[in-house]
Amino acid sequence: MLKFLSAAGMCLAMATGAQAATVSFAGPYGSTGTFDDGGGSGYYVDNSALAPAFDFFYKLVGSDSDTGSSIVTSMTFTGFEGIVKFATTWAYNSYDVDGPFFDPFGLILNGTEIQLTDNGDDNAQGGQYEFTVSPSDSFAFYIDAIDDTLGKAEAWIFGEGDLAPVPLPAALPMAAAGLMVLGGMASRRKKRKFAA
Repeated sequence: MLKFLSAAGMCLAMATGAQAATVSFAGPYGSTGTFDDGGGSGYYVDNSALAPAFDFFYKLVGSDSDTGSSIVTSMTFTGFEGIVKFATTWAYNSYDVDGPFFDPFGLILNGTEIQLTDNGDDNAQGGQYEFTVSPSDSFAFYIDAIDDTLGKAEAWIFGEGDLAPVPLPAALPMAAAGLMVLGGMASRRKKRKFAA
């Protein structure tokens, strides 16, 4: 279960009006999570304790600061313990008067952007997405407030991950067996020396 270590830090950043808040927290499967508001009014909420059936449950809210320029609000995860297959479910709602086109939500996997929302669809959308990461990979959930005005967007992201066992090199069991044989031979030689 995910535990966010710096929720108090995030609340402090929001309360003080700090810009470009970046907050680090413990992510799933040994990863480090980083929240970045991109200098806007976006934020995240950890709802994991409210949904013990899932490994994670986040609410990500995009910016609506009336800047007229693009502000990306994101949660990035890096440094996994092993190979993890994530199964996520997401629900999205745009409050932008011009619809979801101006506040797309998606995933960035190793630098490749995957927009999950449909620009021409309803303001309320949802779906599922599965992906796999290795220890050196990174991924981020994001909301891009393209015009940063006339309404925000929210996304609820929840799901679970399966940590795959890290495969042993094929020669490792044979090497261990060889060491055991050598150890047994050395032990017999010692016994012969003492018996003589």
